[in-house]
Amino acid sequence: MKKALLSLPHGSLGGNRTTALRWAKVLRELGWHVALASKGLQAEAELLIALHATHTRAEVEELLRAHPAAKLVVACTGTDLYEAREESQALLERAHRVIVLQERMLDELTESQRERARVIYQSAPTLAEAPPLPKDHLRLALIASVRPVKDPLLAVRAVQALPESSKVQLLHLGEAIDDELSEQLERESESCARYEWRGRSSRLEALRLIASSHAVVLPSKSEGGASLITEALAAGTPILASDAPGNVGVLGDAHPGLFPRGDTAALTALLARIETDGGFLERLRERSAQRAWIASPDRERAAWRELLAELA
Repeated sequence: MKKALLSLPHGSLGGNRTTALRWAKVLRELGWHVALASKGLQAEAELLIALHATHTRAEVEELLRAHPAAKLVVACTGTDLYEAREESQALLERAHRVIVLQERMLDELTESQRERARVIYQSAPTLAEAPPLPKDHLRLALIASVRPVKDPLLAVRAVQALPESSKVQLLHLGEAIDDELSEQLERESESCARYEWRGRSSRLEALRLIASSHAVVLPSKSEGGASLITEALAAGTPILASDAPGNVGVLGDAHPGLFPRGDTAALTALLARIETDGGFLERLRERSAQRAWIASPDRERAAWRELLAELA
């Protein structure tokens, strides 16, 4: 059996960890033995996969010294291409293949990197039985770790700016990472009847919230290709998202639920429209249905099969 080592940033949670676990499962289904690089430095390996070109650089360079004949696949995150471009170049130049999570990321690569790049959209599971939508209020799901780049306060402020008669409620799942921002959100959760932050959750809890919400909100300042989007597409849940390149790359320019990054008033207007315009909410649902092909596990598995065949 062929062996692969998977390198991901130390302490990875949220989207990166979800992606790593899913890709390991896909590779096993395709006949590979997969181990975390931190537990397999001395093991034989034909394939090295780095999830994050910037934060895994030191470990991957050690792996390359231990396995000079192994093929290297580097998966780019939003941090690699939108925030730490210079730091990501060392591994991207050495990679036999570069994975990007949506087509707009190709624009951030050099010509040589684009020739070796392949787009692999993230897939997402569907629940066997979706929980019902609340009938006494309009539930919005915010699933994001608490750090400035995710901009959760923007969503909170948008909800607070709605008219007093509004029945919108924002339910937030996400681990506390930034202390100052976490303290702010704790205060908002205690004082604002429309917002509740429940902290870190399991993957199943997050999927159930997505499926039982009238819409999900992604206010991020930067994204590479958020797993939340594909999870919402798989569930058929309407999506409101900032115009970060990673969001637009998955949803498309024509998505009716896009709003400018950092623009509280624009998001508030979309929330009010969801609550008062049933036709708009239906258009968002239709758009999610049109893009649901992106979330197909079969499609993601086929993309990996093709990439591995190229390397062979």
